[in-house]
Amino acid sequence: MSLKSWLTEVRWNIVRRWFGIWGVQDYYTLLEQRAESGAQLTFGYLLLVIVATLLATMGLLINSPVVVIGSMCVAPFLSPSRAVCIGAIFGNKRAFIGGLFKQLVGLLIIGTGLAYLVTVALLATVPGVQITQEILLRGMPTTKDVVLSVLIATAAGVAASLALSADPRVVTTPWGQIIDAMIGVEIAISLIPPASVIGIGLAFLRLDIAENAFRLLMVNVLGLDILGSMPMLALRGVRPRYLAMEKAIRKATQSALAKRKALAGSDIAVALLNPTAAAVHVVAYSSDYGAIEGSVAQDLAEEIEATTGFRSSVTVDVIPRQMYSTLKEEIRGDEASPFHRPR
Repeated sequence: MSLKSWLTEVRWNIVRRWFGIWGVQDYYTLLEQRAESGAQLTFGYLLLVIVATLLATMGLLINSPVVVIGSMCVAPFLSPSRAVCIGAIFGNKRAFIGGLFKQLVGLLIIGTGLAYLVTVALLATVPGVQITQEILLRGMPTTKDVVLSVLIATAAGVAASLALSADPRVVTTPWGQIIDAMIGVEIAISLIPPASVIGIGLAFLRLDIAENAFRLLMVNVLGLDILGSMPMLALRGVRPRYLAMEKAIRKATQSALAKRKALAGSDIAVALLNPTAAAVHVVAYSSDYGAIEGSVAQDLAEEIEATTGFRSSVTVDVIPRQMYSTLKEEIRGDEASPFHRPR
């Protein structure tokens, strides 16, 4: 083996082991689905932003870091931030634009607007309301404050990306939401307080405070969405071509299954093993079990390679259609029972 070939093999082994995400079923498809769902502007999101803004505004006005931290625990800004960075990496304009719009609506329209209205109401009815040190920390930051804030936002973005890529199987597990909740608090550190300070500064007619807080917020959004999240996902092996590979293999498998009239439907899971190979697991439902001949898995693997050029290890579980329908009816009956408990 030549030195060049040896170096290439060593480099590939390092990349595959440390900087590639392999062997997780539908990983890149799930990332795209998370981005698209995170970009949707929902009523629940708006309500959580309202509650977070109220907590942050009160905490800032009474100079209470504890209450400000409480607002971060409520703020729901993780999903739109992920939509922005994953949408940008995959070239998904709907996820990118939707996530950015969702962020700006939550921060500038609801966050800033509500903080302004609350502060104006308090100034008109409650004596002693004034600008506190917590407000000045975001509204009149020193160069050190700005630099450290950007570093914090960038680190929060890195943490959000590592939650998806350091242990990629977390994406497919329900308990991964616990990690998301913790990461969401880190992200809110950089977003909800300065957004509230903008509204407070406007209410006090302190345009300098509002302007400085706005600049700090925009820099933090940049650090969170772009400087922190995107490079880490790219470094860990999230590439648009891998998403395209998953989709191409799944489409080729569906096309090959459609040619077999004995199969009435299927569920397909694709796990990329490296840039040229994949493991495909098919659960097929047969309307005529006896009509299936030969090795379906081998035939599918050959057709996938002929269509896409990717070598695939295919496993097929064939379930009789009648059994599948019976199982579905039993599940529906259990769910309709008043004693049913979701598993």
